Amino acid sequence: MFSPEFLEFLRDPPKSYRPIPFWSWNELLDTTETRRQIDEMDRVGIGGYFMHARGGLQTPYMEEDWMANIRAGIEEGRKRGMGAWAYDENGWPSGFGNGIVNGKGLRYQQKYLRWEDAEEASEREDRTITEVTLADGRRLRFTFDVNPFYVDTLDPEVTAEFLREIYTPYAERFGADFGGAMPGFFTDEPQVSRNGIPWSFILPEAYREAYGEELLPLLPALFFEEGDWQRTRYRFWFLVQELFVTGFTEQIHRWCEEHHCGLTGHMVLEESLHSQLTSNGAVMPHYEFFHIPGMDWLGRHIDPPTTPLQVASVAHQLGLPRVLSETFALTGWNVSFQELKWMFEWQMVRGVTLLCQHLEGYSLRGIRKRDYPPSLFFQQPWWEDYRRFNDAMSRVGMLLSRGETHFDILVLHPQSSAWLDFDQGANAGIQRRFEEFLGVIRALEHAHVLFDIGDERIMKRHGRVEKNKLRIGKAGYGTIVVPAVTTLAASTVALLEEFTQAGGCLLWCGTQPTLVEGEEGSESLLELTGRGVAMSSAETLVDALPAATRRFFVRHTADGSPATNIAVTERHFSRRDAGVSGRLFYAVHQDPKQDIDLSLDLPGGSACRIDIETGQTEPLVYARESGRLTVPWNAPAAGSLLLFVHDDPDTFPAAAAPSSSTRKLDLADPERVWERERLDPNALTLDTCDVFFDGELIAEQAHISIVQKRALDLERPVDIALRFTVQCAPGYTPPDDVCLVLETPERYALSVNGNAVPMHDAGPYRDTSFRRIPLAGSLKEGSNELLLTTRFHQPPEVYENLRRAKVFEAEKNKLSYDSEIEAVYLVGDFGVATPGTFEELPRSAMRYDGPFLLCPPVKTACLGDLTRQGLPFFNGTVVLRTHVSLSAAECQNRHLEVAEVAGHVLRLRVNGREVGVRLWGPYRFSLDGLLREGENCLEFELTGGLRNLLGPHHLQEGESYAVGPGSFFKEPNIWGSPPWDDRYCFVQFGLRL
Repeated sequence: MFSPEFLEFLRDPPKSYRPIPFWSWNELLDTTETRRQIDEMDRVGIGGYFMHARGGLQTPYMEEDWMANIRAGIEEGRKRGMGAWAYDENGWPSGFGNGIVNGKGLRYQQKYLRWEDAEEASEREDRTITEVTLADGRRLRFTFDVNPFYVDTLDPEVTAEFLREIYTPYAERFGADFGGAMPGFFTDEPQVSRNGIPWSFILPEAYREAYGEELLPLLPALFFEEGDWQRTRYRFWFLVQELFVTGFTEQIHRWCEEHHCGLTGHMVLEESLHSQLTSNGAVMPHYEFFHIPGMDWLGRHIDPPTTPLQVASVAHQLGLPRVLSETFALTGWNVSFQELKWMFEWQMVRGVTLLCQHLEGYSLRGIRKRDYPPSLFFQQPWWEDYRRFNDAMSRVGMLLSRGETHFDILVLHPQSSAWLDFDQGANAGIQRRFEEFLGVIRALEHAHVLFDIGDERIMKRHGRVEKNKLRIGKAGYGTIVVPAVTTLAASTVALLEEFTQAGGCLLWCGTQPTLVEGEEGSESLLELTGRGVAMSSAETLVDALPAATRRFFVRHTADGSPATNIAVTERHFSRRDAGVSGRLFYAVHQDPKQDIDLSLDLPGGSACRIDIETGQTEPLVYARESGRLTVPWNAPAAGSLLLFVHDDPDTFPAAAAPSSSTRKLDLADPERVWERERLDPNALTLDTCDVFFDGELIAEQAHISIVQKRALDLERPVDIALRFTVQCAPGYTPPDDVCLVLETPERYALSVNGNAVPMHDAGPYRDTSFRRIPLAGSLKEGSNELLLTTRFHQPPEVYENLRRAKVFEAEKNKLSYDSEIEAVYLVGDFGVATPGTFEELPRSAMRYDGPFLLCPPVKTACLGDLTRQGLPFFNGTVVLRTHVSLSAAECQNRHLEVAEVAGHVLRLRVNGREVGVRLWGPYRFSLDGLLREGENCLEFELTGGLRNLLGPHHLQEGESYAVGPGSFFKEPNIWGSPPWDDRYCFVQFGLRL
């Protein structure tokens, strides 16, 4: 059976496997507050933190106060066994050193290759590279554009300067903690370009050294089918790849090795052939030079699977046990634990093992609350239950990290063929090539066949043939699948030739290659393409696979058809790893809406289930025949199953099939009225007001988001007055506990109904920067006027930074203001009536048109959405209580099911005893031993998030699954402004039985 150490790991995963979130240092840092926030992280099961300079930072970057807080982070990390990682930039993308490196001059700055008609006058004469005459007689002038706010990552001296300016100061101060309390560095989204074909002053000489020919006469081939254009494009992009890998990533990796610390992070735009081409050349070669290779996943969605598969494949091949994903950015303030689990398990079943949550905001003041939300931190009402989520994800990641992969199939990556497709114009064929590549991946995944992806550069460096397998590092493959490609590297051709001669299985799926490194005439390629099995598309690929590669079968119970929406993986464990040798089988249901009944067919003699929420091992029902197991599984929406499988039939005895099902306790009577108790104050967001600049009315009933941009446009100090209106229902006077919540109250004067209100600070609300100002006795029945006045002022550098931010994202990502104008909030023991009209929207949302009235708090509720029952802006916890009378017979063998939950955490108590806590479905609770004859008290406790308080409230699309800073603005600004609707969009909060 399992060793005691392994069982303890399951119960409480070590911190080395626990999440390492982006900790957004976005405020004036204070070492006491820094230490307090680390304590908060430690309490909820987080294993470390990336100390990440980000927009809003008030403490001078890399100066003494910054370093004092880094030191505090390291000291707390050492004390708690947590990793205090450095993030290597102020904002992102990494490499420009907060402007120091690109500030050293033109050589250091990012450049893009451009062309124009040489007969026409040029605005860039001083940036001319060369002029070339085409075969048709046209003469083109090639020039370069400059991005002065980022760096030339192709030039190794530029990266060396970045290391000197940013990495070395950490080594000088904290080198003794490198690899320990300060494990290493995170580098984020380095790139060669996001604006077309990259250029560097070193390219002509590097091309000459690599290929023995001049690059400049060949430049037209990068844009037109001119001359030996395929060869030129291959050579150019291969060189871009090599310079970026060796000059940036490998150089930083080498520095980290020399300084005994680790490197993690991720590249940019990893997902498709096109997206990764201009920004990286290719992404997979970089992963070799990360101690913990990583990826990025933005927004509330899944697919395409290429991103996790690429990075995980390199990790499997090079023996890198941990694979990081920076994830959950842009998912919005309403993203649920069910959705977080759904998105991250979709990645983990494809090889990701370490969670980097984006992000934890040091503060939510001003722009910080809009920084690609959510902030998954202490500001959240559900924070005290967050450990449950972190424990579960850590358990799965730990098991995947500790086990070994033995995948037998390798799919060749077609990135080098995409180089030939790219011309910075129509890029003919590149999307089709990606779809064909995806077709191969989907065919294998739908058939539950395990595979890795092979990068040609890594294959050249680490590939060899042993017996009838192609080995790449520690991985060995007996079957190679080549998707539709146009060209292969010469080293790949040689490897595949040796592989087929040794008896390996080679499958061509789609168009076979005709070029080697962009050139025709290769006899060895012609001979190679005559070997193996060729098929025109992925539709017949699975049937052509060797039978031994088809190890798992997941079928619908009803008709036996393949369950293509289930993804699976496997890990192998030795007796040393777990106390018992065996295999971990992990299945993930990718449909977030629908439960399905399945039958799993897998090799083994016995199996047990590992509960990802508790770490306990449990017997399960299975049947055994001829060395295989059949396991029934009712797969809940977005659910997963984790099994440990052994070949010995006696290791894990099967559980008996349940003798009878329990009866559902039905409380769904629409006439039933539930008692309702708020455990948090109610809230009303005030985001519309009359706006005065220097005493002049400039906008009536305007959205608050327009104020700061209009003030900034003046580029001078402005006296601003904001006049909000608060309506109280007839006959209702708010209680004395009502407070106005605002940020930086010390910068404002407040009057209510013409009477000055002292700015007495009654403590924080949610965030430490949200301060409560008591309004006791200030509000009255009917209409109330709240007037806030302030002096809006920015130092000159803010205006300069705004101009720079319009040019490149690096400047925008580290933007900070001295003054900020934000919405304010009323909080207290009141209700919020919504006498207007509601319109149902997709994504469990609704749009409201009408006023908001403060009214007496509502003490009862009907099950369903509580938002429109007096809680439109509420964030926090509500208890719903009912009493039911039962006979002795009715108390036996019962369960309770909740059909739908719109919230984050659901608790059930029966007769004062907690039955269970659910962060995700299925929301089913056993009532065994809890009910009694006579009256029973049942209480649901539901906790929601900050979405209805913070928005965005006014997007025309309603609820967004890709929320960024621009989602909150009505008028154009540097962040953008999507289509707007003045009406309010809320999301549901409640439950249905």
